[in-house]
Amino acid sequence: MRLSLFWRTFVLIALVVVASLLAWLQVFRAAEVQPRAERFAWEIAAVVNVTRAGLTNTQGAQRLELLNALSTAENIRIRPADYKDRIAAWPDPEFGGLMEAKLLELLGDETRLAGRVNGVDGLWIRFEMQDDPYWMLLDPERLARQANRNWLGWFGIALGLALAASLAISRVINRPLASLAGAIDRVSRGETPPTLGDNGPTELALINRRFNAMAAELAALDADRAEALAGISHDIRTPLTRLRLEIEMSSADPTTRDSMAEEIDRIDAIVRQFVEFARPYDSEPALDIGVLHIVDSVLDAYRHGPDADDLIVTVAVDPSLNWRGSPTVLTRILSNLVENAHRYGKDATGSTRVELAAQRRANGIELTVRDHGPGVPADQLERLIRPFTRLDAERHRHGGSGLGLSIVVRLSRRYSGDLRLELPSDGGLLARVRLEDASPSASDEARSRREATVGS
Repeated sequence: MRLSLFWRTFVLIALVVVASLLAWLQVFRAAEVQPRAERFAWEIAAVVNVTRAGLTNTQGAQRLELLNALSTAENIRIRPADYKDRIAAWPDPEFGGLMEAKLLELLGDETRLAGRVNGVDGLWIRFEMQDDPYWMLLDPERLARQANRNWLGWFGIALGLALAASLAISRVINRPLASLAGAIDRVSRGETPPTLGDNGPTELALINRRFNAMAAELAALDADRAEALAGISHDIRTPLTRLRLEIEMSSADPTTRDSMAEEIDRIDAIVRQFVEFARPYDSEPALDIGVLHIVDSVLDAYRHGPDADDLIVTVAVDPSLNWRGSPTVLTRILSNLVENAHRYGKDATGSTRVELAAQRRANGIELTVRDHGPGVPADQLERLIRPFTRLDAERHRHGGSGLGLSIVVRLSRRYSGDLRLELPSDGGLLARVRLEDASPSASDEARSRREATVGS
């Protein structure tokens, strides 16, 4: 799974911060070991000196009472040392070495620290009393009580604060980029993006200013193009209407009149597609649309047209299937897909069989329109969705403008969708369009809340 820039930035900053904290933790522990070892050595030396003084000044029964008291009250046991004793070093060589060095300084050269003597684990200290060696066995819990565990809590707090700061930094860094990416996405769908702020870092402010200028120029270009094409459409269609009227009133034979009228209709259709392709994004509000209703309205024009007998359309759409978006956009998409199948999908018998289906897909719908015509070469599929692209064999037979599928691509992008062309194994061409549901606008949400309030 590919991570977004936000999470990549967060992970990178978090790794750097955690590595830094771990490094400081090691430095702290290294700096803390020696003071702790010396502090504990001072405590042990004090216990040894007090015990040695007490035993030196007592004899017989009093010494036994003192030894019993030390064992019972302080869990301290004294044993004579022997050169045959089996001795194991303290398990932590770093800490044990520091502590033993301090004990040698405080108690004399014969002092020794051990972790096991004659198979008995414990904190063993060898010392001399009246020139005789002895072992003192202390409870290892004394050492555990000396360890400072507060650093674990502080490390956890520091780690939590560092991760929270990493999230905040990642958000601050990536928010302008996320806004820019969203604006670019809206431009790619034909929408007019909001103006981006230019009060951030110098580089991002410069990018935002240039993007705002580019978006304004594109919007002006779209408006000029739409106005120009609207004028061209009017200027062309007006004489076409007069020509059609003159043809109907002429004395030419019916076959000639029909042929000329067909050519005029073809020119009119091409002009209409040019205007439709250049039409800027409309702000029609998103509605909950019954897909089957739109399908029926699109197919009605073909069911009552001159080629109705040669067009067979099979519809597989659940009556309850809804999509949230623009009815005009959905109508234009279906019209272009069906027209493309009708124009180029004739089989060997001269009839056109079209299969139209729609179904729910995650956050939107998927439309499929398939014909059973001759199909196209596999290496030409990508070309078909480019503007003004027609295959050479089709150009003379049908006289289309090559914009139908390009219009579908542009409209589908407005709803974060796409168009894919496929070649079924048994022939023909299948167009698959994915459309996501439109997100509710602020006004839609406010209206829903008002309706909920009134209903309650």
